[in-house]
Amino acid sequence: MKGLAMFKKIWKRKTQKKPLPTRITNDTMAQHREEVLAGGRKHKYPVQYTKRRLVWITLIVSVVGLVLAATFFWFQLYVRKDTGDISYRVTKLFALPVASIDGEKVRYSDYLMFERSTRASQDRQGRADSVDKAKFQREMAMDRALEYAYTRKLARELNIETTKEQVDVAIKDYRDKVQLSDEAYVAVLQDNLSWSMDEMHTAVEMSLLQQAVSFAIDEEASKISAEVNNLVIEGKTLQEIVETMGQKVQYIPSVTVAKDNSDGGLSTSAMKLKPGTISEAIRPLAGDGYYFVYLISTTEDTVTYAYIKAPLTAFKGEVEELKKNGGVRYYVDVS
Repeated sequence: MKGLAMFKKIWKRKTQKKPLPTRITNDTMAQHREEVLAGGRKHKYPVQYTKRRLVWITLIVSVVGLVLAATFFWFQLYVRKDTGDISYRVTKLFALPVASIDGEKVRYSDYLMFERSTRASQDRQGRADSVDKAKFQREMAMDRALEYAYTRKLARELNIETTKEQVDVAIKDYRDKVQLSDEAYVAVLQDNLSWSMDEMHTAVEMSLLQQAVSFAIDEEASKISAEVNNLVIEGKTLQEIVETMGQKVQYIPSVTVAKDNSDGGLSTSAMKLKPGTISEAIRPLAGDGYYFVYLISTTEDTVTYAYIKAPLTAFKGEVEELKKNGGVRYYVDVS
């Protein structure tokens, strides 16, 4: 024990810093010189002495800034329900949810894209929005966003995809139909829907995907379409087919449109027929059913046709069922 105490005493003497003598002599000059140089180094290289402190300050400021920004945008989107440009960009950047359907998150950006486009269209037409109309527009935008989310879920499960080429072709076909240049088309989108080409591309992509999913899951419509097709092959007249199918199909006896009408391809298909003949099943861009077109007549500028439609009901039916049975959760009240 005595040896241990002696060792501690010696160690303490070695490690204890000697106080700087007040007088400068030949013996203490080196010690004074080292103290002066050490003080100078602190002023010459201050970063090495404050680096850790700066790191902590930067980290704290960054965290506080992120928390404040997140709180601000949460308040803007989920409390104030802001639809401005900045909030819209934030939802596209961070893929924030506005609802969920059957466990699939509904993108806030999809909801805002449709809500803003509807509002832009109304503003352009000079219609003063009433409270009821604005509420209806928000609900419609939410419904479309819900359908797109459910489309993504089913497309993933069924391994259904749409390609960029398909989307580009669909956009080009429509642009050629209305005879607009690229610049004019972009201007029309901006003026009428407040959309960019990227947003138009997204909307067309999801429409094509929803169409593919709707046809894939609707076995009843496919069965009805096959029945109508068999009757066409047997040479049955349009009236005979309508009478045979009854309430299973929808029948429109006469439609007259311009030859360059954008109706999803129905008028184009009709013009390829001979008067009095029926086409095979057509899947128009609307993606709402199987159409059988019957050409009545054509003029220089117009085409008149009738059609039988085997409507798609499965997709919309599933979405409505989920709404009724608690399969949809809303994070924002659009009422």
